[in-house]
Amino acid sequence: MQYITLNNGITMPSIGLGTYELCGQKGVKIMQNALHIGYRLFDTAQMYKNEKELGIAIAQSLQHLQRNDLFITTKLSSSMPYKKAWQSIEGSLQNLGLEYVDLLVIHEPYANAKEMYQACEEAYRKGLIRAIGISNFYGRFLEDFLDSVRVKPVLNQVQAHIFFQQHTLQKFLESKHIHLQAWSPLACGRNGIFTNATLQGIAKAHHKSTAQIALKFLLDKGISVIPKASSLKRLQENLALFDFSLTQNERDSITRLDSNKSLFGWDC
Repeated sequence: MQYITLNNGITMPSIGLGTYELCGQKGVKIMQNALHIGYRLFDTAQMYKNEKELGIAIAQSLQHLQRNDLFITTKLSSSMPYKKAWQSIEGSLQNLGLEYVDLLVIHEPYANAKEMYQACEEAYRKGLIRAIGISNFYGRFLEDFLDSVRVKPVLNQVQAHIFFQQHTLQKFLESKHIHLQAWSPLACGRNGIFTNATLQGIAKAHHKSTAQIALKFLLDKGISVIPKASSLKRLQENLALFDFSLTQNERDSITRLDSNKSLFGWDC
């Protein structure tokens, strides 16, 4: 595993498991499998309604892992005033069965985002969270937001994949020492990503899958990834990214796949 050092000095795995739709006992089992094969970063959110399932998987894993081996992210997923945000943070900790989370993220640029972030800053000072992040923040809203905070967010989690590579946003964030993390780094399977001829050619040369090539490209750009997977094979495959290297020509050919357009629309 490779690690990213965030702007407050803590380290975060460069690959994690996105847990959207991993619910119920099936979700618990998938997360347990992920823990068993080496995942240490888990990304959930209040919106996903599976914090309790992740908490169960974590509790069972702590029989053979230490809490500080794990990096747990959750997100505040609705607009709310300061007091409600504080209660919501406490609710997430209860659901997860944890004394702290490693990263708490404002899920979208809500109308109350600044007030919510103040609650996050207070939780940060009290040691209930180790880092604060934002998600889907762009443009002037992002710039204005950054001017308003006392504790700089460590990352901005946004849609990023080979078809929407986020060059401009990443450059801006880097100038502010803020990390870019990719949700849906495999584009939710859209645009024929798994059958893309460019990726297939590169995958064949390295004896890898197209998904592994797409994820490796983002890692090489300094972007951490949280792909969702449910089968053991896919979970293992998404971790196996450190035993090969892309050539500059291969990276250039993938760069040319960028359309600089969202595949979803709602987040940009």
